Amino acid sequence: MKSRIIPAMLASVFCLGTGSAVADSHGMTNKELAEEKKCTACHAIDESEAIAITPSFQRIAQRYSMDESDRLVEVVLTGGEDHWVDAEMPDMEVLIDISREEAETLVKWILELEK
Repeated sequence: MKSRIIPAMLASVFCLGTGSAVADSHGMTNKELAEEKKCTACHAIDESEAIAITPSFQRIAQRYSMDESDRLVEVVLTGGEDHWVDAEMPDMEVLIDISREEAETLVKWILELEK
């Protein structure tokens, strides 16, 4: 019994570092949260799947540091055009039901993606 518990604990720890961390109490991953909130309708997760106008989450992680997370949360919530070349981010609070906490979770996850 003990021999099964330790590997299971280690596996759960390793999953936390791979972008599979739980985003909310419903067991949803950060990727699933991004999909539910329609982020992936415009943004790819990595550069290999990027859409021409909008940056991938990977490019966002390369451009911004964790110190800028508060600013990015505001961009997610209220939109704007001053943060990326020609792409204008719509006001997501109006378009979809996204809370500040969800936006903070998504921004933190995006900025922690492998660069």
